[in-house]
Amino acid sequence: MTSPLQSRSSNPVLCLGLTPACQRTLIFDRFQLGEVNRAREMHVSVGGKAVNTGLALALLRRPCVVTGLNGGATGRFVADYLAARGVACAFTRMAAPTRTCTTILDRASRVTTELVEEAPPPTKELLSRFQATGTARLRRAAMAVICGTLPPGTPEDTWARFAAMAQQAGVPLAIDSHAAPLLRALAHAPLLAKMNVRELEKTFNCACNGEAAVRGAARRLTAAGARWALITHGPQPALLVGADGAAWRVTPPELTPLSPIGSGDCVTAGVAHALLEGAEPVEAVRFGLGCGSANALTLCPADFTPMQARKLANACRVERLA
Repeated sequence: MTSPLQSRSSNPVLCLGLTPACQRTLIFDRFQLGEVNRAREMHVSVGGKAVNTGLALALLRRPCVVTGLNGGATGRFVADYLAARGVACAFTRMAAPTRTCTTILDRASRVTTELVEEAPPPTKELLSRFQATGTARLRRAAMAVICGTLPPGTPEDTWARFAAMAQQAGVPLAIDSHAAPLLRALAHAPLLAKMNVRELEKTFNCACNGEAAVRGAARRLTAAGARWALITHGPQPALLVGADGAAWRVTPPELTPLSPIGSGDCVTAGVAHALLEGAEPVEAVRFGLGCGSANALTLCPADFTPMQARKLANACRVERLA
């Protein structure tokens, strides 16, 4: 039997985000603060949560459209990079150049450091054009995925507006965000609310020390309107909690990562893709964690192979919690 999600699956997934980025990855034998450090390798790619999610969906042969505020030479690079990889872009052009973020990989310590350039505050006119573009694309989407936080100066109800439109249009919505922008969107019954443990703690201003605390906070997300809540924790087990109280622990396989940057976004993409393929939520999470794990074995975000993702997904351990 075809699920409601599958009936729309030929349409593209709309990845709603505001802040794409040009991504530089620098690799050092040993990185020392306060010293002159010479990189052994340098890779230039793209980033931002919506961009990473779209790239991962394209790798999985899932049609998708990525939004955001994009401008300048870096913005042209981002758009060209995505187009070359089969990702459709619906960017809102801005005068300011798109930000550049830098990942520092220290081979000696195996520590990854992320230097994030904040996006410029958007004007009301830019936000109005962004919303118009997103609204037009939303009605034709198989699913909408809201990705990331909001830049300074952006109204906290920005994501809630899109969540309300998705609810009215009958478009399933997954939201990967946190704090007030996420909480405002939950009133419109998204299919999935996703975040990591640190973001969960920030959202509810609480300490989630242990699985019971994480599970309790996740239930606050479903009580507020989400049908499912997915809480990831890097290489540690993720928790999936349903609105009916059912909960699962999904443990990713052990591996030695190259870079974790973008892995959470690849989890989001994998979950969305699997749901549109008709998978049950817990199996969709298993596949999502396989995608996130495969991404951690690559230097640039969303550059894994679907075969590796499926192999790692099969190695994930799923346990239903009492």
